[in-house]
Amino acid sequence: MMVALPTTLFSTDQKKEATLSAEHDILRDALIEAYGGQCAITSCAIVETLDIALIDPNGPTESSNAILLRADIARLFRAGLLSVDAMSLKVFLAAEIADAADYASLSESLLRQPARIAMRCSRQILDAHHRRFLLRQRAAAVRLAAIVGTAAAPNMPCPTLRSTLAVKSWVNSVAYSRDSTLVATGSWDGVSRIWRAEDGYLLHSLQADLGEVNGVSFSPNGQVLAAAGRNQLVQLWRVSDGVPLYTLQGPVGHSGAVFGVSFSPDGSALASGSWDHSVCVWRLSDGQPVRRLTEHRGAVNSVSFSPTGRLIASGSHDRQVRIWRVADGALLNTLQGHTDAIFSVAFSPDGRVLASAGTDGSIRLWRVADGTPLYVLQANCGAVFSVAFSPDGETLASGDYSRAVRIWRVRDGVLLHSIPAHGEGVTSLAYSPDGLSLASGSFDASLKIWNLRDEQE
Repeated sequence: MMVALPTTLFSTDQKKEATLSAEHDILRDALIEAYGGQCAITSCAIVETLDIALIDPNGPTESSNAILLRADIARLFRAGLLSVDAMSLKVFLAAEIADAADYASLSESLLRQPARIAMRCSRQILDAHHRRFLLRQRAAAVRLAAIVGTAAAPNMPCPTLRSTLAVKSWVNSVAYSRDSTLVATGSWDGVSRIWRAEDGYLLHSLQADLGEVNGVSFSPNGQVLAAAGRNQLVQLWRVSDGVPLYTLQGPVGHSGAVFGVSFSPDGSALASGSWDHSVCVWRLSDGQPVRRLTEHRGAVNSVSFSPTGRLIASGSHDRQVRIWRVADGALLNTLQGHTDAIFSVAFSPDGRVLASAGTDGSIRLWRVADGTPLYVLQANCGAVFSVAFSPDGETLASGDYSRAVRIWRVRDGVLLHSIPAHGEGVTSLAYSPDGLSLASGSFDASLKIWNLRDEQE
């Protein structure tokens, strides 16, 4: 008896699986040849153990969307436990496997690329994968913090308002003196003001041919105040009596509005950032520029000396943060990740972490030693104009377009407090060096002083 055979021997799903399997095998063979028979991360050369990992699992089975890895590494990659930064090609491990004996050594190793450009994976696809990895890691840290509870959080009550000072003009910058007794403001009306922090008494209103005052900074000994202005100048005054000392300018100085100033920790130099795309380092013994850093391709909005005085960080309209060596002006690192202009940069007190923020609404924390991104803090608040570390380095304050002051925990990026602080955007922030207060300036023409400790303390 003859048995009639079905007209279709394989289902549609089976055919699809067979096609995908064939595409997988063809791509694997091509990548083994392209990578010289070695894992792109571990350099393992046992061909039988190698497999491909699709960067985007929903993407095409093509070399632009694939990496050749040892099979166990490929599984970690697919599971989101391992990722590669598209810019530096450094390998990042999830917290779950960071201390595992078999994989800990992979952290910050470099992904190898095939010699043939056509066989290399797409940086764009790799970047999308890495961004998802970083978001998952931050979410995991937040969940862990919630599980651990408040016992693991620093004992920090919500800041309370101590005083509101009427500046009578948009406040662009605030700064505390080293002894925490004075607060300075720089404002749109071209006036730099020095206030007594304890009671808000206005001690000095300082004017020069600066135009709009964009940045103010006290010298480490508290005896000098520097102010940066739209008219391409930096003016220095004696704090005790408000007497002008000298002006930093000249043909080798800035040719555009100056927006950021920062004293070196020993007080011997001052860095300024300008819309002429440069950072200028001035010798304060004679007011002469000793170095001009010109790698930025956009206006420089913020500069900061590191706590050791050996480095300068700058943030620019070109969306990049740059780290420079002071001794010879060498550009040590360019940090990329922001998608719009950067308004503020700040070193942590120990100099190991750098924070940056800007128009894209993100706050990014970077490891200074190698430029590795640590966290991306996002509050969906519009542009972030200012960031400042607390003196103990435990928290980071941010001021943004949505009129809020936010306090973040540095070690895991948890948002501790969000304060509706001002009637307009918060442009500038400064912690008092004693850690007891926080000053905030705003487009609402006010300076506010916040208590950071319970009054009972």
